[in-house]
Amino acid sequence: MFRAALFFLIGVIATASAHPPFFGRGMGPPPPPPCGLPPFTDRLPADVQKKLNVIWKDYKKGEKCYNEQGETREILHSLPKEVRKAIFKHPPLPRPLRKAPQYVQEQFRAILEDRSIPCEEKFKKMHDLAQTVLKGETLKEFNDFHNQMEEYRKHIDEMAEKLSPEAKQAYDKLTNLRKEKHKIMQTLSESARDELFDLWQERRDSFPRPR
Repeated sequence: MFRAALFFLIGVIATASAHPPFFGRGMGPPPPPPCGLPPFTDRLPADVQKKLNVIWKDYKKGEKCYNEQGETREILHSLPKEVRKAIFKHPPLPRPLRKAPQYVQEQFRAILEDRSIPCEEKFKKMHDLAQTVLKGETLKEFNDFHNQMEEYRKHIDEMAEKLSPEAKQAYDKLTNLRKEKHKIMQTLSESARDELFDLWQERRDSFPRPR
C-alpha cells in the first residue's frame, strides 16, 4: 500500500490533474498498477469491493500478481462509464487520510484540487493541515508516511545530482516537461478533461494483452 501511496504523491501531486497522466508515453502498454487492492476500493460499490477482496485475499507482498491485476482490470472495466469517471475524477488519498472522517478528507482533497496552489507546495500544505486536524494513530501514520516521502525525495535528489552532465541535462528537461504538462491540464475546461479521460481509459483498456 505504501507503493500505491507513492504513486499518489509522485503521480498526482506532480501532475495535479484530475485524470491520470498519459501524454508523451508513446507506443507500448501503460505501466501496470502496483499489486494489491486499488487505493480507491472504498469508493466502489459494495458488491465490487467484495469481488476485489476475494481476488486479492490470498496475495502475499512480493509475489507476482498478473492474474489478480487482470481480474481486477476486467471488473473495473465492466463498471458503467459514469461510475468509473466518478471514481477516477478525484485522486485517492493516502491510506492514513482515508481513515479520517469524510469532512477531514474533503479538506485534503480541496488542497489537491486547488489550481491556485503550485504543485510543489501542495505536499507541505497537506502536512501542515494534518498537524491541525488529525489525531492519535491517524496522525502518527500520516507523519510516518510524510517522513518516508521526505527520505524518498532526498534520495532521488541525491541520485540526480550524481548524474553525468548529459543525463542531468535530460533529467532537468524531462522534469520541466512534466511541469508544463501540468500547466496545460490546469488550463483545460472540465469537458476537455473528460474527453482526455475517455481517451486515456480507452487507451489503457483496449491495449492488446497476452492471454
